[in-house]
Amino acid sequence: MSKAGALNLASGLGGKIDKSDVLSAVEKYEKYHVCYGGDEEERKANYTDMVNKYYDLATSFYEFGWGESFHFAPRFKEESLRESIKRHEHFLALQLGLKPGQKVLDVGCGIGGPLREIARFSSTTITGLNNNEYQISRGKELNRITGVDRTCDFVKVGSVLGGDFMKMPFPDNVFDAVYAIEATCHAPDAYGCYSEIYRVLKPGQCFAAYEWCMTDSFDPLNQEHQKIKAEIEIGDGLPDIRLTGQCIDALKKAGFEVMWSKDLAVGSHLPWYLPLDKSHFSLSSFRLTAVGRFLTKNMVKALEYVGLAPKGSQRVQDFLEKAAEGLVEGGRKEIFTPLFFFVARKPHSGSQ
Repeated sequence: MSKAGALNLASGLGGKIDKSDVLSAVEKYEKYHVCYGGDEEERKANYTDMVNKYYDLATSFYEFGWGESFHFAPRFKEESLRESIKRHEHFLALQLGLKPGQKVLDVGCGIGGPLREIARFSSTTITGLNNNEYQISRGKELNRITGVDRTCDFVKVGSVLGGDFMKMPFPDNVFDAVYAIEATCHAPDAYGCYSEIYRVLKPGQCFAAYEWCMTDSFDPLNQEHQKIKAEIEIGDGLPDIRLTGQCIDALKKAGFEVMWSKDLAVGSHLPWYLPLDKSHFSLSSFRLTAVGRFLTKNMVKALEYVGLAPKGSQRVQDFLEKAAEGLVEGGRKEIFTPLFFFVARKPHSGSQ
């Protein structure tokens, strides 16, 4: 269902940003990050604007190269990237114990790839929470195409309903389950985000997530480690990257009982970063390979030159490429994981 062609990529570049303003949006986004003189506190203070700009600029590239589900997955030998992504989503649904008819919240839903897959797999009703207008409009289009538009929808935070990850526009105790897939890492404060999830979740029910984290092997005094972290932050719209232990502490502080947690990157048959590794070649995920990325880079350059893609498109691809390099190195050195998984329960008696 994903937009596949070069012209579709070009037409989507910049999202809802006026095409004439894309270059200035890129420059503003870059200035939030260390590589361009920005600092962590500024990113946290302006995270809504930063993340929104990031996804306006990057979504078309993601969908062109990755498909509808923008996330990694542990992977078995002889398993395609697409198969591993679906299994990863099914695993989360099973760990939550989703049942037909339940009302579920997807926090940071992107264009809704996991939302649609999990809704069809579990026969649940899912609401996707997002602050990016372009991703929501694209998600609604794909919901109609796949036939889940009657049971699944999107809520835009920062709209007339107000709110964001830190102040969700929902009443207390309304959802049977909540999940987040590589999304709550965009929140400036894990405790604040998890507290809101705790509030909207029904007592006795569970929250499960895949989090982007630095591992215990990360050394904040190591300059190479810091460079890798900064590359991931600019290339993925992150105000900071938390340690795994900080996520667990924040969950407990918010009131959750942590049922279990594990870095699923440990023990994976194939490394999670394999699709981005330039030494790896795959026909099934050709656009992510070194050759595919080289062709895409030159295609975007040509489209920008002839005016079919807005000025600044190449700059977006440059910081996405920088992120890919940081992710691969972070994975190889085992200082970063996008697969820190946990299931946490809101106690029956708990209320904040």
